[in-house]
Amino acid sequence: MKSIVINKANIHNLKNVSVEVPLHKLVVVVGPSGSGKTSLIYDLVYKFSKGEKVDCGISKLPPVFAIGQKVVVPKKLMMSLGEYNLQRLDEILKGLKKDDLLIVDEPCAGLSVRESGDVLEKLKKIVKEGKSVIAIEHSKEIIKGADYVIEFGPKSGKYGGEIIFQGSLVQFKKSKSVTADYVFLNKAKVAHYQRGATTKKTSGKKKFVTLNKVNKNNLENYTFKFPLRSLVCVFGDSGTGKTTILGVVYSTLFKGRNAWKIREKNVLDKNIVGKQNVRRTYLVDQSPIATHPTSRPVTYLGIWDSVRDSYANLTESKKQKLVKSDYIVTKKILDGVETFSSKVLSVKYKGVNIRELLMMTIDEAIEVFSDSKLITRKLGFLQEVGLGYLTLGQKSDSLSGGEAQRVRLAKVLSKKLGDRCVYILDTPTKGLHLSDLPVLVNVLQKIIDKNNTVLVADNKIEIIKNSDYVIDMNK
Repeated sequence: MKSIVINKANIHNLKNVSVEVPLHKLVVVVGPSGSGKTSLIYDLVYKFSKGEKVDCGISKLPPVFAIGQKVVVPKKLMMSLGEYNLQRLDEILKGLKKDDLLIVDEPCAGLSVRESGDVLEKLKKIVKEGKSVIAIEHSKEIIKGADYVIEFGPKSGKYGGEIIFQGSLVQFKKSKSVTADYVFLNKAKVAHYQRGATTKKTSGKKKFVTLNKVNKNNLENYTFKFPLRSLVCVFGDSGTGKTTILGVVYSTLFKGRNAWKIREKNVLDKNIVGKQNVRRTYLVDQSPIATHPTSRPVTYLGIWDSVRDSYANLTESKKQKLVKSDYIVTKKILDGVETFSSKVLSVKYKGVNIRELLMMTIDEAIEVFSDSKLITRKLGFLQEVGLGYLTLGQKSDSLSGGEAQRVRLAKVLSKKLGDRCVYILDTPTKGLHLSDLPVLVNVLQKIIDKNNTVLVADNKIEIIKNSDYVIDMNK
């Protein structure tokens, strides 16, 4: 068996995709978040390997093993995302046999450049041993080490779902595709990342917060100091204490309800300098954006509640004796599509009924609700983080890792941004394509512009270089 042949795949946003994936090679699948990578590799290839029925033609497969990214590190393990990923990868590599196929989704999420290089060596080694690897990855280190590249695009959501390149690494370098530009021409460095008049110029006048004598996990009598009203990046290898120090900062400075319950016992108040300069702390972690299977980004952000109000308040709704509960988005689903009564469907807002609205993108819906400041404002948060292409009916569990990450950021923006707050994000670049990173930086800058501080743990060089203050945990 030399390759996996897939014919006419149409699941999710895939548009009649046909592709031949070579075996006994390191095949890297790239493209913007939500462009179709996971749909093809996990929702088709992996599910087919487990005996599930898929709606496309697909050839016989070798034994398949997979490591996905839609996972949360168990709290009892007390380890970072990077550590957990490395552990999972090492465990599965031990059991692989010749001719097996390994599928990995972002094996380098949260890892340093050095660690990403180590992962690449491991993947190349098992390919030499006669195994096959398909990696969905945004890491430049892994992409540069590929034998074969498949790129999805041209954009995301309904604007993606096509294969815009497939071929060897040499051919990929010459393709000038959006991913190749960022990986080989370093487009990110010269195109979007400059933050303009950054806070670096006034770094000497900044107020600092200092935590002295931190003793937790592998941190012993550690002093952690960072400036306020800045983008602060903590970076370093897995296990150096990045996630630990974020947790210590959050719990130590937290002043919300029941703060005593999460107070960091390992840092005494007398060891904290500058605490009075912080009003509140917010933690944006990697937990799922919703656990209910029918959840959607628009329900997670509270947008749908306002939409239901708009429909229920229409004159036609009142004539039909329809109330807000008749417009619940998850009331009844048939073949993946919401079904509503004929009465409900007869009610239209600017010529659009509720089912038609669910099929619209965020960008399109904003036009429909142009006269509603509340709804356009709420939808605007998703648009601001680059998710205007999502449909209102898109389920949370169908989002890619990068899309879910940006929904979390939209949630941050949707709250009234106070001042003198510290926003803490652990690996905010997880799942993001290189072309998505400027959007992330712009969002973080907006938070800072409101007189706040953003503290991130991340190993992406683009984020490190665009930060006002960096802390190397390897030292």
